[in-house]
Amino acid sequence: MRYLKIAVVLVFLLLALVFIFQNSAALSTAVELKYGFGEFMLHKSPPLYIILFTALFLGAAMVAFGDIVIIFKSRRQIKKMKKKINELESELGKFRNQPLTESNVNVDVAAAPAAEEKNGS
Repeated sequence: MRYLKIAVVLVFLLLALVFIFQNSAALSTAVELKYGFGEFMLHKSPPLYIILFTALFLGAAMVAFGDIVIIFKSRRQIKKMKKKINELESELGKFRNQPLTESNVNVDVAAAPAAEEKNGS
């Protein structure tokens, strides 16, 4: 499975490189962006590939941040479960070490086989 993931990533990178080399003229054209902040206007003209790579990077960063949040939640949940397991194991250890007490029912060991013979006859 690991090699399959590596192969998929390599194929994706190969296709991205082919796309970039075939469309280098179109990707290097400037795109005019206008940002309006009240009366102040900001004009920028970055190349298209900068915009694409920035969008790709920001998307990857958002996914990575989401994964980090999930990892920390999982670790916290695992710590809680381990703590609960340790508490339950210590409680079980206390019960295992308790001596057996006598019950209220008297069982006569010699009478038990005699009663079975009467019922079996």
